[in-house]
Amino acid sequence: MKNETNIGLGIITIAILGLIIWGLFYEIGQAPWQFITIMIALLGTLVTVAGNLNIQIRNEQKPKKIEIYDKVIKFFFDSILASKLGREPKTEQELVQGFSDMTPDLILWASDDVLNLYIRFRQVANNSMQDSPNNPILLFGQMLLAMRKDLGHQNNQINEHSILGTFVNDVENLSK
Repeated sequence: MKNETNIGLGIITIAILGLIIWGLFYEIGQAPWQFITIMIALLGTLVTVAGNLNIQIRNEQKPKKIEIYDKVIKFFFDSILASKLGREPKTEQELVQGFSDMTPDLILWASDDVLNLYIRFRQVANNSMQDSPNNPILLFGQMLLAMRKDLGHQNNQINEHSILGTFVNDVENLSK
């Protein structure tokens, strides 16, 4: 969505600059500065409106993303920490059902980064985890960071190891 907006703004900018140049050389005659002033004001207005539209869309999507990311994180935590919490581990059928329930929501609402990491996580989890160069726990940590970033956090002072350290005891032993 960001790339589409940037492409649209680029096309609008090129069109406006072309109009300015055309106007300067063929139509303006004696008053080019008034025309340039109007065109710059119009360009500034278009950029502001496009930026505000992006902010409005992001703000409207944020509550739904929070709800979905919360469900995903709780599902993973319930699956990972069940035995430590004295619960029965999820059966294979419950895991399949959980992934089946969360996938459509992630496809519709997750950012590209979150969705790509979820896809990689699913691929690694479906294959033999030992044969994969990607550690599924590290992919989950990267997905958590991507979710935080999508919700507006900067993640400047944390990485996947530090966020995994909130629930993994031997995080320093995870392979990079």
